[in-house]
Amino acid sequence: MRIARSKTGRKNLIVPMAVVLGLVALAYTASALQNSSQHKVLFEKAKFTMETKGDLKGAIDLFEEIIKKYPNERDYAAKSLYLIGICYEKLGERQAQQAQEAFQRIVQDYPDQTEEVSLAKEKLLILQNAQAEAEAVEGNVQLRKVLDLGTIGPPSSDGRLFPCWDDSGNLVIMDIWGKEQRLTEDASWEAGDFADSAIISPDGEKVAYGWWHKDSSAYDLKVVNIDGSGRRILYSKSTMSGNEGYLSPLDWTPDGRQILGVLRKKEGAAIGFLTVADGSFHGIKDIGKQNMTRQGPPRLSPDGRWVAYNYLQNAKSDIFIMAADGSREIALVTHPADDFILDWTPGGDSILMASDRSGTWDAWLIPLKNGIAQDDPILVKRDFGRPEMATGISPLGFTTNGSFYYQVRLWMEEVHTATLDLRNIGLLTPPKKVARSFEGTNCYADWSPDGKYLAFASRRGPKSSALCLVSAETGEQRDIFPPGLNRFIRVNWHPDGKSIVVVGSNKEGQHGIFRVDTETEKAIPVVTEGAGFHSLRCTPDGRFLYYEDDALGGDKAYRIMRVDLKTKEKREIYRSTQQIIRMDISPDGRFLAFLEAADSAMKVMPIEGGEPYVLYRFGEGDGWSTSVAWSPDGKNLFFTKIPKDEEGKTGRIELWRIPGKGGTPEKFPLVAQGMENLRIHPDGQTISFNTFSVNRETWAMENFLLRDPSKK
Repeated sequence: MRIARSKTGRKNLIVPMAVVLGLVALAYTASALQNSSQHKVLFEKAKFTMETKGDLKGAIDLFEEIIKKYPNERDYAAKSLYLIGICYEKLGERQAQQAQEAFQRIVQDYPDQTEEVSLAKEKLLILQNAQAEAEAVEGNVQLRKVLDLGTIGPPSSDGRLFPCWDDSGNLVIMDIWGKEQRLTEDASWEAGDFADSAIISPDGEKVAYGWWHKDSSAYDLKVVNIDGSGRRILYSKSTMSGNEGYLSPLDWTPDGRQILGVLRKKEGAAIGFLTVADGSFHGIKDIGKQNMTRQGPPRLSPDGRWVAYNYLQNAKSDIFIMAADGSREIALVTHPADDFILDWTPGGDSILMASDRSGTWDAWLIPLKNGIAQDDPILVKRDFGRPEMATGISPLGFTTNGSFYYQVRLWMEEVHTATLDLRNIGLLTPPKKVARSFEGTNCYADWSPDGKYLAFASRRGPKSSALCLVSAETGEQRDIFPPGLNRFIRVNWHPDGKSIVVVGSNKEGQHGIFRVDTETEKAIPVVTEGAGFHSLRCTPDGRFLYYEDDALGGDKAYRIMRVDLKTKEKREIYRSTQQIIRMDISPDGRFLAFLEAADSAMKVMPIEGGEPYVLYRFGEGDGWSTSVAWSPDGKNLFFTKIPKDEEGKTGRIELWRIPGKGGTPEKFPLVAQGMENLRIHPDGQTISFNTFSVNRETWAMENFLLRDPSKK
């Protein structure tokens, strides 16, 4: 090797050509390795967008980018195409053709990718069969609204009578012409006495129904004649003492002598039959602690020989049937998808179920013979709805003419803002909705400490939520999907302005309070012992978090708790005999204001605890309240009031203000449906709040049992 000197006197290194070529090759290899890994990184990003964020359209764009940028990575291109098809399936019926096209591209363009080709062919077969069945069956299905209200049980076998509530919680039998027969008189939502879970006997002469007593301390199963006479208690147990449980009525046997029900106890539950003559219960199946009625209750076959029910396996629901005497059990539907029983068809030769196996929640028929499925399920109605408590459909059952009745619940929540005229007790700007996407799913808003952002939770599916941050200046919205969390609610900013506490559950099954970093989007648990976790509020110094805990123990106490966010040490501040689900901390961190239903009062106490004083007591004409919030200057408390004559009817709620040291409350001209969760912007005059409503309707699905369901 020679060393030569440059004109500047520095030494120049003369490198042999072999070394130069080696370095070039090494650089090329490193570049190639880097480029070869980029498609993998993009693939993982696309999967994260699809599976965790739930942004199916965004995921499709990323998968398409992989196919376009890296055509030589055929294995990843084929995998991307397959997941594009899955995304289109999940987007619903309108995207079924695009899903089919994606699977066909795999078969045609990537024959060397045998695993993906096999999966694509299976999907194509399912889609083609579903399309054929949809043309033959779904085209005839008719949906008909029966009532503009919900029911508390299935209709009579002839579809003429429906068990409903009145405004107080009494049991009323309503016929299809709107005529009412009141069967109870002493219900009161305020007192906690009301009817529940009513079923009409096969001959239409009797009604069995549940009755909750005050504070849910006891539950009776009663039976009464359809004209209101002959009332008697069949089964009565305290729900809070020892192993005694309560019995939910589900179905009558064809002869009217027994009632199918679920007996719930502390240690679990059992499906069985209650004898009407003497009130004795005979269990046929222990089902542990599963809530078997949440996604469709167990159902009795028309001949009374079989009981069909849902059963969770590997976090998914399958359908089982059992002989009514408990002697035989059959796994009717075992599938990777979620499958829920809706009801037996009137002839007993099929079961109607809801399933998400096609990517949407559809209704399917399962042909049966002697308790055995005779063929693949037949698609009846696409996008029928998911059976669940909060939203979706609630199955009621078939009538003898083949109509299937169900209840639709529309759970609507929205975040609004408005500007108050504080001097004249008026409004400067009327309420307006904040979110323009996923309407009806947005709730629990809170202003950032500097007032630049409004954060709220948005439901994005059965097990997913987004933490939405909206700029107060531009309205631009950023959605955060904390990777470790499922659904969450109850949003409160931490004073550092960089994190938010929420109530939810994580992927490990822990439920409680979590702290989400708005920059990293990571969530860490704060409190995972207890229940309820209402009204999260951080102290102004950021050291403590206050919340209400429903972990009753044996003393039936609901506790306001304080947790040190650094040491995780907890301390009880106050206790009540009823939930305290709304409270707020004064801006100077010295006082806690809360609504105590047990005393019908808004109270204030020192932040460290002690004896509270009543700031305002809700009288006979006041109804109750849904929210309380301090003004930023600490001089006033804003609160809501439900007018007494409106309570339980329309949900129209008013906005009020009262001095923090006591005085005469003032009413603002702001009234909204289901207004709750007031939060005040640091400017003192801009407010945010939720609106909330649950609308129930009763529907019938008809004209889909006109042919023999066992023949395709």
